[in-house]
Parts: sequence; C-alpha cells; structure tokens
Amino acid sequence: MFSHFTLGSNDLERSQDFYAPVMAALGQPLVEASMEHGYLMFAPVDQRHPHLFVCRPFDGLPATWSNGFHIAYTAPDKSAVDSFHATALAHGGFDDGVPGLRPQYAEDYYAAYVRDPDGNKLQAVCYLKGRSADSGGDVISHVTIGQTDLDRERKFYNAVLGTLGMAELPEENDETTVCFGLDHAQLPLLYVGAAFNGLPATWGNGTHVAFTAASRDAVRAFHATALAQGGSCEGAPGLRPQYSENYYAAYVRDAVGNKLQAVCRNPS
Repeated sequence: MFSHFTLGSNDLERSQDFYAPVMAALGQPLVEASMEHGYLMFAPVDQRHPHLFVCRPFDGLPATWSNGFHIAYTAPDKSAVDSFHATALAHGGFDDGVPGLRPQYAEDYYAAYVRDPDGNKLQAVCYLKGRSADSGGDVISHVTIGQTDLDRERKFYNAVLGTLGMAELPEENDETTVCFGLDHAQLPLLYVGAAFNGLPATWGNGTHVAFTAASRDAVRAFHATALAQGGSCEGAPGLRPQYSENYYAAYVRDAVGNKLQAVCRNPS
C-alpha cells in the first residue's frame, strides 16, 4: 500500500553518512545521491522503485521533524533490530528507545527506536511470531501520523483511505489512536493518534507519505475525498513526467498539515 516516503534534511552529506549504513542494515541500500538536486534515494534490492527519499524540502525552507510521525520498518529477527539501533547511534543518530520487547503492544513485539540527525523518528520491529501487516511481506511494518482531534481525523482517514482499499480496524483502536489496514492482514498499516510525548502533533517540513493507488481514478477519488473531508490541496491530480512517464499523482494535507500522496504508475 505504501509507495514511498520522504524525510527532510538540512545537511544531505550528514544525512548520507547516517542513512547509508542504517538503511543498508534494513536491506535498502543507497541507489542514488544528488547533492546538486538535493536528494538521496534508497530502495530494497528486489524492488524497482525507490522507497525512501531523504531530501531538502521543496519549498526551500528548513526541514523540520513531525511530532507524532514515524516509520516502522520490519526486521527479520531480533539481531537485525539490535544492529539497526547500534548502527544508527554509531552514525550520528539518537536513541529514542533501546531494543527490547514492548509487551504493551504485543507479547512478540521486539523493537528499537532512533532519530536521525534532523530529528526524524525511525523504528525497526520484529514480530517474534512472524506476524505481518501485509500478507505480501512488505518491508514496512507500519507508519504513525500525529493527530490533535481523534474524531475529526477518524472521519477524514476513513474516507480518504477507503479510496485506496484500506479500512479502519476497530479492534486495534484505543482512546487516543485509530488504526487502518487491509482486511486480510494480521496487523495495522497506519496508526493515527496522539503524539507519544504528550505534546501537540505537528507536520514536518520535508515529510510525506505516498500511497500506491490502483488506478488514476483512485488518485482522483483520493484527492477529491480529502478536500471534501476538510483537507487541503497540495497538488492536483495529474501526470508528473519529471518523475517517470506514467507517474500520475495527487497531493493533499490533513487538518494537522501532514502531507499525503496517492500515486499510480500504470498507463492510462
């Protein structure tokens, strides 16, 4: 369901020093770097399209991290979680949660949390019972997005994600979080909830989540639904040939300001 992510950087050389070894530890080597054009690209070795972009923000303003947002990568085992954490700290990152079991989430939830030099939050998690959020075994476990009004965001994300084939998973919700995923999966893909530090959720300049859409009609529905539910337009549906020939996408922001994208790479 996820196409790719972007995270903002204020120093690309510093970001490359951090992300090249950390992403390699997660099976996603650096595939392209352009200091001139302001981006780093990482991709799983067996996938065609880049999965993570670390870049200077498009608006030319400083990159900022998003309070309430983080990307959780699936690790194959406990040692990979440990390696992710140690590698991040050895290359300029910061500890945000040492490796270990988190039984408050599940008895088999073994995870570690770090922040990059710009403050962006990353996680590696291994489900010791072999569970996954996507039956296809995606490299992503889940993503969290911060909210400040749960009822408002539940309505928005139910409608918007519904255009992409995702649905709310009520059994996974609690008083501060609403969860979304695929009906055949064992775990949620997306958590929308209050920030863990108790401070207001904020959007990050340079941060966005791109979802894969099955068709151009789905991209248009995603955009129209977001606007009808109180979101704002950040880029109308259309081809973006600067990315690739059939790259048809739309961009929106939720009420907090979190940036979302839907993209279809199929020919019309």
